[in-house]
Amino acid sequence: ASPPPPWNMKPKDSQESSFFEGCVRYSMTFVDGILFTINLHTVFMLVLTLLATFCCSSAVLNFSFDTSMSIVAVGTIFPLVFSVQASYQRRERALAALASLKGIIFTIYLMFKTWDKQGTGKPADEIQEFFNKLVEDIVTFLRTKPTQENEVECAQLAHTVYDGFTTLAEKVNQLVPAAGYTKSGEGGMSRLQQYVRDLINHFENARAVRDSETPVGLRLFCFALIHCSSIFLAPYWNHFCKRQKHSMLPAGVGCEAGYFVACFYVLINLTLYRVQRELEDPFDGDGRDDVKWDLWRAQLSDLASY
Repeated sequence: ASPPPPWNMKPKDSQESSFFEGCVRYSMTFVDGILFTINLHTVFMLVLTLLATFCCSSAVLNFSFDTSMSIVAVGTIFPLVFSVQASYQRRERALAALASLKGIIFTIYLMFKTWDKQGTGKPADEIQEFFNKLVEDIVTFLRTKPTQENEVECAQLAHTVYDGFTTLAEKVNQLVPAAGYTKSGEGGMSRLQQYVRDLINHFENARAVRDSETPVGLRLFCFALIHCSSIFLAPYWNHFCKRQKHSMLPAGVGCEAGYFVACFYVLINLTLYRVQRELEDPFDGDGRDDVKWDLWRAQLSDLASY
């Protein structure tokens, strides 16, 4: 009898199916990357850069110069990378604050559910209904971007959340007799009050991310830099024609190498700029890297099932 196949060996049909699914998945990822890079903004800047490069060709202005590519790369890409890093750190702080917020809400609910000495389940039902409203108020507040036009609306949304914290403190005091204690600071009730304080602290951490921005001067500098540098460097792109010996383009209108480097430079800068913009506000839910509010509220909307 032939020995049995290894335990980790898949059937041939399964291997072919996995290979095909992997190819499709990687192909879709590649297409998504292209669609993320190419948009109207990118196409507009590509056209301007190519037009500026053509105007500096030998058949028009005949203007070119040489410089260090490292200076160009460091002087333009480094500020963009620094801005992306700052936005990414903001997003990570927001996710950490929301994770702690969700964990404390679940912990407080379990305390209301398990500390009920009377066994009626009324405290847990009431706190679940309260948390459903509090979560919706917090999500609405964080997703509303503060501007000069909606200052009054943002202030009202903030008051609604803080009123909810006040109501939570009152419900904690109402739990004292049901939990078998005689005063609010006794035994485990003091720990529950600390959780209420931590809940407010983590909300404030999330609000600090919402109310602040990455350095405004850096963002304005990057915006001006990426839109001007590719055009002002048009003579530099034409300098690559001196290194290219054979060109399929008509004489005097530039070369493939110059146009290719110019387009590649524009794509890198604008892609990094778009990444920074999508990371800037992690709460609005518009970008792929933003907070997934449906996942965050998944368990909080059905606390009674736990």
